[in-house]
Amino acid sequence: MQTMKYIFFYTFLTAFSSVTFGQSLTDSIALEKIKTTSNSNSSISQAIRQLADINGPRLLGTLNYYNSANWAKQELKRFGTDTAYFESFDKQYRGWTVKSFNMEMTKPNFMHIIAYPLAYTKSTKGTIVAPVTFLANNDSLKYLKGKLKGKILLLGQDFYSFNTSHQILSDRVSKELLQQAAENPDPNDLMIGYHSRRSTNEAIASQEQRRVYFKSFFQFCEQEGVVALIEPSDYPYGILHTDGNHNVPSYNKQKNITPIASFVIANEHFGRLVRLIASGITPTIKLNLETTFNYNPKYNINVVADIKGTDKELSEQQVIIGAHLDSWHGGTGAVDNAAGCAVMLEAIRILKASGLRPNRTIKICLWGGEEQVFAGSRAYVNNHVGNLDNGNKKKDFQNISAYFNLDNGTGKIRGIYTQGNSKVKPIFEEYFSPFKASGNGTVTLQNANQTDHELFDALNIPAFQFIQDPLNYISVVHHTTMDVAEYVNENDLKESAIIVAYLIYKVANQETLLPRRDFISVLPNLAGSTTFFIEGFENAKSVSLVSDFNNWNMFGTPLAKVKGGWSCKLDLSKGKYLYKYIIDGDWTADPKTPKEKLLKDGKGHAGLTEVVVK
Repeated sequence: MQTMKYIFFYTFLTAFSSVTFGQSLTDSIALEKIKTTSNSNSSISQAIRQLADINGPRLLGTLNYYNSANWAKQELKRFGTDTAYFESFDKQYRGWTVKSFNMEMTKPNFMHIIAYPLAYTKSTKGTIVAPVTFLANNDSLKYLKGKLKGKILLLGQDFYSFNTSHQILSDRVSKELLQQAAENPDPNDLMIGYHSRRSTNEAIASQEQRRVYFKSFFQFCEQEGVVALIEPSDYPYGILHTDGNHNVPSYNKQKNITPIASFVIANEHFGRLVRLIASGITPTIKLNLETTFNYNPKYNINVVADIKGTDKELSEQQVIIGAHLDSWHGGTGAVDNAAGCAVMLEAIRILKASGLRPNRTIKICLWGGEEQVFAGSRAYVNNHVGNLDNGNKKKDFQNISAYFNLDNGTGKIRGIYTQGNSKVKPIFEEYFSPFKASGNGTVTLQNANQTDHELFDALNIPAFQFIQDPLNYISVVHHTTMDVAEYVNENDLKESAIIVAYLIYKVANQETLLPRRDFISVLPNLAGSTTFFIEGFENAKSVSLVSDFNNWNMFGTPLAKVKGGWSCKLDLSKGKYLYKYIIDGDWTADPKTPKEKLLKDGKGHAGLTEVVVK
């Protein structure tokens, strides 16, 4: 008994000694429990092995994806979550699997071509031997009518060659760059990470527009007797970029067309074929492709689980963590995104095994179809949170304190992007303070997108992606044949799981929900004391207001098309504000303001108009 007292006193002193600025003693004890639990029975290695080596790749609609989802659900049950279940997002998404393929150049001499089939394309009719034709621009295809039968078409529209100066980098974010990101006042200034300047709905619509745009192209090729399509990889050193974001979009629904057999090949091998053609030699290629399609609605599911909150008044409120479970098909999806799933699963295991009890409910969602423009998370948000088209709120809208996402590779968490939410920044600075000394506590106003959190963010739910060390994520791994377990850094993932577990525990136990941003909505606000009106632009597709009062959010304060122009109304507090418009993605000064009266804010924004609210 005396020994137990000494052990308790030593544990107490150890916990007390690790208290940092911004931490209470209770927080420090919680963090010590999390760290101790992390060091025992980590689930990360097993997750990578199961999701990548055994069940990878995990393309939308496939048996591999379903087996991965089933394994994850069973793991969550084993960890002791209060619920673990599937939620369907089926919209007749079909699966597609490669059974066999090969590609060789047979003339003017032999070369085995580094190649991989592109998703949702047809099998060949056995082995084909055919000459190649180079298409420099897709729009010039019509001029080859009657000349393509029995040919293999090289799609050269976006082709460029690499040279010896190109280096493959594997980097960590420097201390100096993290500091600059933390101090940067402009959320749109891309200093670290990944951010596209487009709205979420534009991203969703653009993929469908690409399918429509290319449909006639593929139909023409089939009618003209083209036997296969080949595009070049935009990676060097034989690395194949196998996603559907180039010349061959993913036609992933039952009702979609099915393009002819299509491949991506090594940039260097594509270059050799092009140079041979330029020399007056027509190469001949021998190839075959065997694929299978399937449709099973039970494969199109998200995995969802809950740790129920213990506070009767707060248990209906939620802190959600998520990562996408699906992958592209060229590798095994180890880095993108078995790594993110492994971290989020481990964070749940740590919380349950440590005995820490959250006041609010903590929910984990592993999404399907993220690579197919957020298919899984889009359905979940529309069903539970709000409609992304009309902004109508669903049951969970008021009860979600935060959504946290992990999907930028295997590098450890270095901090968090706050999506321009200046009210949440000091809260996160406090919560990340225990990790500041190790360089993992950066909080930046910068935006990040291109993954599942942006659907929540579009509805003004506090939704965040973590800052991660890039390592070789973009330079080698992202959507390539090199997305394999060898490039998973398990030590980094273990550190990340500790950070996630501590952060969500803190958010789940704080007194109030995390604050939301001001003047952010899906639809234009037409009731308010201050009116903004821009005349004309009747052919514009979208107009939004960007200002210091919405922290320069590019798409969150839209205007409605009205007679003679575009307008919105907002309830602004008394004060002076600077603004301009974004019209179809272009930053545009208010035409009513004379050029000599346009202002700068000293933070990188110019061409601004001042409005005074009295």
